[in-house]
Amino acid sequence: MDSLQNFFKEEVVYILIALFVWGITIFITTRPFFSKGARKAIPIVFVLLVAVLILHYNLRMNHIEEVKEAFYNNKDILCLDKTNKIGYIVIKKGAWRLEGDTFVNPHFIRSYNIRQCLVE
Repeated sequence: MDSLQNFFKEEVVYILIALFVWGITIFITTRPFFSKGARKAIPIVFVLLVAVLILHYNLRMNHIEEVKEAFYNNKDILCLDKTNKIGYIVIKKGAWRLEGDTFVNPHFIRSYNIRQCLVE
């Protein structure tokens, strides 16, 4: 149940977008000026949207695991930081630690979410 809850937490915005797209599909294909055969698009679009949501979730989880593994193996991590001129910050294991999905440093004001980071 925890992974299902995590799925909804991670993908809530994309689920809402998919529901909107599916709603538009239903609205358009059920108009009287469309043939009855156009309604076949409703389940097709639904299956495609679900498949894309699952694919996106799996890609995101793989990315998070890749960054965690690299951090624990003392590789440099680049995190997006729009507050400085270069646009990123390098995170190295040492003063930085990983709390859940957030990089934290006691000597640094900001923390960085792992989703905004890449392995160098």
